[in-house]
Amino acid sequence: MSLLFSLFIFGAAAGFLWIFVYGDNPWSATSGRLLPLLFILTLIVSWGIIIISGFITGKRLESEPGLNTKHIMLTVAATIIPVVLITLQQLHVGNLGHKTDTVLCSEYCSKKGYTASGMPPENSGIRECSCYGNDGKEVLKTPINSILQNQQLDI
Repeated sequence: MSLLFSLFIFGAAAGFLWIFVYGDNPWSATSGRLLPLLFILTLIVSWGIIIISGFITGKRLESEPGLNTKHIMLTVAATIIPVVLITLQQLHVGNLGHKTDTVLCSEYCSKKGYTASGMPPENSGIRECSCYGNDGKEVLKTPINSILQNQQLDI
């Protein structure tokens, strides 16, 4: 929570400086040093406030000494659920697990030395990778299945 809050403050400060102070002009070296310091200071202070307020609140809510399994289970759930949600999101966008056809195509064309790649729309049902040269014209067209087979042979 403190990390998100710190990122928000950092982004708001950078946005303020960009919109109202520097704009598209070169930024001063001072702002380049102060923004990271603001982030670190905000992170440490907000983390400390959250820890202290959580401890005080927990002490007030504890009616009996010893371990409260309900609180432990809530803590475990509050820790695991965000990790699971982040993992699912990363799987969905293709950063984890199998690479998407678009990523495979891009990597294939880059390895072959071409400057760009493209794929037909997903709903077309066509799974072909097009590699483009410096002039923007299609130079090579390869089915994704053959790229997958070549990738498996490279392993």
